[in-house]
Amino acid sequence: MDFDVDDAATLMTLLDEKRPRRVTQSLLSGWDMLQADVPTRERIESAAAVLVGTGLATVDADWGMQLTAEGARIRRAVPGRLGMRQVPGILGAQLRERGVSRADFVLPSSLYDAAFTAYMDVAARRRERAYRRHWWETWKPRRQK
Repeated sequence: MDFDVDDAATLMTLLDEKRPRRVTQSLLSGWDMLQADVPTRERIESAAAVLVGTGLATVDADWGMQLTAEGARIRRAVPGRLGMRQVPGILGAQLRERGVSRADFVLPSSLYDAAFTAYMDVAARRRERAYRRHWWETWKPRRQK
């Protein structure tokens, strides 16, 4: 259950109450930035189930997720001077104190697979650009005598 709470705190860090956030390359990128880990479909599904079951987030039919007013209140209570990587830990502690329950739903694998593929494609292009930049900067033409 702690794993679910930690993942729910990470997801809560990435959501807001004004606009729904779908499971996209951007969501996976944000999660990777916070946890240095790309979540599986099951982890996102489980994290959303905890937030929805506890009344802190909603998920629409297209898997647009956003915080409820209560979820946003808890999220805003985290001090702004902290780094983003510290926020999930604080939210996780608050969720444990509050107690959590789970909703029951399934994240479609097609939605997750499309987001995962897009994220990995962007990462591969970034690595390729870094390699080319490194190669070009380290290559120096020999001077002719």
